[in-house]
Amino acid sequence: MQKQLSRRNFLSLAALTTGGVVLAACAPPAAQPQAGQSAAPAAAAAEIRLGVWASPDEAQFFENWVKPYKDAGHSVNIEYVDWTTYWTKLPTQFSAGTAPDVMEMSNFTLQFGPQGVLADLHPFLDVDAGLKMDNFVAVPFEKFDYEGKLISFPMGLTIQFLGYNKNIFDKAGIAYPDDTWDWTNMLDAALKLTKDKDGNGPTDTKFDVTNVVQWGIEMALDEESGWSPLVYQNEADYWKNNYTEPNFTDPAVVEAFQFLADMINKHKVAPSPAAQLKFSGSAFQAGQAAMSRQGTYMLLPYLKNITSFEWDVVVPPKGKTRGVMADGIGWSMSSASKITDEAWKLIKFFNTDGQKFMGGVKFQVPILKSAFDSFATPPPANVGSLNDEFTYGHRWPTYTNQQQVDDFVGQKTTQIFDGQAPAETALAEIQEFVAPLVKG
Repeated sequence: MQKQLSRRNFLSLAALTTGGVVLAACAPPAAQPQAGQSAAPAAAAAEIRLGVWASPDEAQFFENWVKPYKDAGHSVNIEYVDWTTYWTKLPTQFSAGTAPDVMEMSNFTLQFGPQGVLADLHPFLDVDAGLKMDNFVAVPFEKFDYEGKLISFPMGLTIQFLGYNKNIFDKAGIAYPDDTWDWTNMLDAALKLTKDKDGNGPTDTKFDVTNVVQWGIEMALDEESGWSPLVYQNEADYWKNNYTEPNFTDPAVVEAFQFLADMINKHKVAPSPAAQLKFSGSAFQAGQAAMSRQGTYMLLPYLKNITSFEWDVVVPPKGKTRGVMADGIGWSMSSASKITDEAWKLIKFFNTDGQKFMGGVKFQVPILKSAFDSFATPPPANVGSLNDEFTYGHRWPTYTNQQQVDDFVGQKTTQIFDGQAPAETALAEIQEFVAPLVKG
């Protein structure tokens, strides 16, 4: 949905200006192994085409991630594009039979289910003694199931955190955030820490919101890490009946959206979507926000790029209850791949031996239970405490016409956060537009 400060938008702001998916010759769908049989061996030195969306920082991560696999004698060609280009080009490649052998997948995965362009991974799991489902976190598998077929294997999870700039808190003499914080604590601290160029705060009559030099907080505004966790924390849900009926007009849903919008437009403690642009997507990373309420996809760029101040993380402040989005991205295999055996081996590597590396650099939270400690190991110092979120995490919603729905919701939620429409009005428009598209 709305892409402001999600992983997809952050990397789009820093998108690769070179590279792209190289189309291969059209190939017919390859046969998949039946239960009790091994996949047919691939040709010697077969090159696997791996499609991903990535920022420059993430491009280097993917190269480092796959290096041990390549050093073991496998050939992998990683094809990078930005988020928007990825989802524009992939349908064309599917139509031509030229999609990568293995590709990164997100919440749009199920729209490809009816087309039969993604291989069912269950037959590979059934004959692979090296993988046992009990060893993995179960939640992310749910959204990749299409009519009993596993069309993507989750690689990891995104959860949320509240990051804080220790230097700013120390200078102001304010105690660091902790796991007792709620929305009120977060707002109170943000009001105290927001300053314009003359040192005035939002409660001062001379406060100039057009010349803020230090924001109290940077709020994610996307579905994954922005507004959906607030809805859950307000003891609500924006879907009903297994995602076949929207619930955006529920008063508790409206209240959660309005709270987030008010942080920007009423209390003036958080930058608007437009104001974020001058920070290349992150005021916190630039040292110009005291706190950052974000998804764990931001840990990788923070760790790489923050060098001028000390920072740490804590679980997100609670509302009436605790709630986060525990969302997974995954690896899919093209049903047109001629090298299914090699493609499966690469997917298996990413989800076994490769999990500790992924967790260690904080790209995603590992779904392999034995690898969680790699993510929980500092820095930042308190990152291990985020493990508590698995007890109250919600899966990513999946429904028919997902991309069309998500695009419309993104447009309307941007209007809310830009102050162009009250939450109640925009959410009513979402409810009306979405209902017939997702009806079961």
